[in-house]
Amino acid sequence: MNTATRPFRATPAQLLRSSKPSRQFHQSLRGRSSPLAEAPSFQETSTPPSSRASSSPSAFSSPPPLSLLNFPTLLRSFLISAASSSPLLLTPSLRILSLLAHSPSPWLQHNRVLHFILKKTFYRQFCAGETPPEVQRTAADLKDMGFQGIILAYAKEIVLEKGTAIEEGKSDEAKDVEAWKKGTLETVRLADQDGYAALKFSGAGRSTMRQLIESSPPSPAVSQATTEICEYAKSRGVKLLFDAEQVAVQDTIDQWTLEFQRKYNRDGFALVYGTYQAYLRSSPATLAEHLATAQQEGFTLGVKLVRGAYMASDPRHLIWATKEETDRAYDGIAESLLRKRWNEVLYAAAQASEQPPEFPVVDLILASHNCESVRKATAIRQEQARTGAERIRLVYAQLMGMADEIGCELIMSGRNTDGSSKSAEKPKAYKYIVWGTVQECLKYLLRRAEENRDALWRARYDRNALGRELRRRLLRF
Repeated sequence: MNTATRPFRATPAQLLRSSKPSRQFHQSLRGRSSPLAEAPSFQETSTPPSSRASSSPSAFSSPPPLSLLNFPTLLRSFLISAASSSPLLLTPSLRILSLLAHSPSPWLQHNRVLHFILKKTFYRQFCAGETPPEVQRTAADLKDMGFQGIILAYAKEIVLEKGTAIEEGKSDEAKDVEAWKKGTLETVRLADQDGYAALKFSGAGRSTMRQLIESSPPSPAVSQATTEICEYAKSRGVKLLFDAEQVAVQDTIDQWTLEFQRKYNRDGFALVYGTYQAYLRSSPATLAEHLATAQQEGFTLGVKLVRGAYMASDPRHLIWATKEETDRAYDGIAESLLRKRWNEVLYAAAQASEQPPEFPVVDLILASHNCESVRKATAIRQEQARTGAERIRLVYAQLMGMADEIGCELIMSGRNTDGSSKSAEKPKAYKYIVWGTVQECLKYLLRRAEENRDALWRARYDRNALGRELRRRLLRF
């Protein structure tokens, strides 16, 4: 690897010592109001905030945020969150989804009864549709609710189980890459102009997966297909998110992403975004290296910041030991990017230099299901709006079917804000939605179910919030 593009390095011990957000960051939150300042407070810990989550009123008591959901969506969301928050129901559901996602049996893949049940329940909750008309209807419904737009992704991907390797054998790279390119180009076509589309390199087939595992440059077929996707996205004004995947292939994905950012992020904004998973101990160092590279080479760094979605398959020792450490890493990275200055979380990765470099131009997608993280970000943005400080381009995002209360609160906050005022921040809320056949979406659905298992308190919080809104509506009659 060319060390010129990796100027900084920090040990895990350095990152752990430096993962606490700065004193100035906490001081900036004291005594300041924000659109979410009165929202129910909860932390991403292993203990559910049962009493607070179930009894605290929402900041927006008239009308409550979840009043934006139509009744069928509200009812389906409540039933699925109720099942997800019950180990008795979630465990067999996980087994069934895992069997369907990994079984080569044609009977399981094409059974009409199973297809109907899945499509009307888990698929309908988390996915946009199997056909372009279905996707367009879902996107229109979300925008009618008040979301700024959608981040649309094609579901096809390969996910390796722990301890397994990509199977050797013949694979038709040209056919696989062409099918992936066609699906991704259709995703860009379906995305809104000036919107977002996401891609996963593992969707390009087993040959591409081997290249990722072996840390090889993209083959001519993959490189040409990705270039065509980028050119088409550029012509439509659609921004591209190169999604994070398993840690076994993430280093290679990072290097491929940087190459396309060097080529396409040259006009003062990001066309191509990389994804950084804050639950990985290496993420602060990786992001600091990429920030320095962008500054040195003069391109805009597009950043999608997430906590992480591959805990079931990533080696545990590469992940922060506690959720509190993940929270500190996520919030510290977000603060540094929003303020465009190094702090204790990212500065540890810059200590190899006598002086940290200047910050590059950064465009940020803050993807979070944690209310505290969103509150901290909106507090910073409100402060910057009041003081006239420079603000980076920022949008918020949540997955379709999850954390609806956060997205709805952002929408209502925007409605209560004068968008023409330079002294007020009007948040832009997006929903990340996945499309594809039910079979193609099964691995995505399995990860969502595993996410609910690993954060059971989150599912219970959602269940309680949705239940309160459901009771409020039913008691009106």
